[in-house]
Amino acid sequence: MATKQSTRTSTKRDPSPDWTGYEAWDENVFGRFFHRSMEYYRLESSAKELKPKIITWMALNGYDTKAVAAFKKTKDNRCNLTMGGIAANLLRGMPESYAGFNNGRNTAEWLREAIANVIDEGRDDVEAEPAEVKVKTPVNPITNIQDRIREQAGEMSEELDYAIDKWIMDPETFNPKEFKVVNLLKGKGAKAAQTRYIKLIFKGGLDELLELSSGEADEQLREAYKHNSRKNVKKLIEFYESIMAACDQIAAEAKVLKKPRKAKIKPAEELVKKLKFLLSDTKLGITSVPPAGIIGAQGAVVYNTKTRKIGLYISKTSDGLGVKGTSITEFTDKSFQRTLRKPLEQIKEFKEQNTQKRVETWFSKIKTTETLLNGRMNEDVVLLKVFK
Repeated sequence: MATKQSTRTSTKRDPSPDWTGYEAWDENVFGRFFHRSMEYYRLESSAKELKPKIITWMALNGYDTKAVAAFKKTKDNRCNLTMGGIAANLLRGMPESYAGFNNGRNTAEWLREAIANVIDEGRDDVEAEPAEVKVKTPVNPITNIQDRIREQAGEMSEELDYAIDKWIMDPETFNPKEFKVVNLLKGKGAKAAQTRYIKLIFKGGLDELLELSSGEADEQLREAYKHNSRKNVKKLIEFYESIMAACDQIAAEAKVLKKPRKAKIKPAEELVKKLKFLLSDTKLGITSVPPAGIIGAQGAVVYNTKTRKIGLYISKTSDGLGVKGTSITEFTDKSFQRTLRKPLEQIKEFKEQNTQKRVETWFSKIKTTETLLNGRMNEDVVLLKVFK
């Protein structure tokens, strides 16, 4: 129902409907609270889960052990949600009857008749064999992160529940603009994670009121709100919508303020593990330097023993060269290569150039045609030098 949430008290205490203070309610408030309470048990529990409530109520209301045992052994599906909800509400303080509600009928008498029917119809039910109890070593309970966030959301929205209770008790004086929902939730420390659950808590109530205001509500829903004017229903819709808008605002702000995740930096050895290269060439007397040195280098010299081309990679930025798969990356379009006509002599000269500046000057003396490098490495290419 619309304000099912208002029946909650605290996520750390029993959250089921609490009938404390019903004596001050008029018949309309009493009726609305009853319907919402029954709706709570319908949504939050199964008939099987509510059967123990009926058994507890029987034990507290004059049933002998034989009658309790007879009811207990009946099949769980004989107990319906209405019986369970009535018993649970009676245990939580609901009076057996109330002037002006349900024509003064006694709810406890109805429950007694329902219990008698279940016992009568279930006399031949076979009691299930008790399952073997396995003793487990006690362990510390593991709290699921989503359960913890859901609990936090419930605690943060308690004041919103109290506001809805005010509407239930006195819709005429209720003013949705009095509640600064964004400030309230931020004051409770609500973040995007909690607002998702807070929206879920109140979404059902808003949907129900929107259905009511659409004119297409069923008879039960119209009956629940028949004593409320359209003006007062609109007030509650406005309050629910302010909750949704506040949650959306907090979530949107969190996206703007969220710091970008830093990329995980991989070790240079891992980045170059797929890079193909020639370890050495005995004819020319050259050996590759460790390929990990390419990462972050400002320059790198490579020599293709098959094509006799020697190339110079120049870094595009101060971050240096990179490697992706089998290729060198992050180099400028000024990176080039030239063919050596006399590799033995020219490589010997090259070995004497120990700075990037001197290497660039040496390259300028090679008079063959200059072509662009494409970054690809293979088993014929020796990595001669890297410059940091």
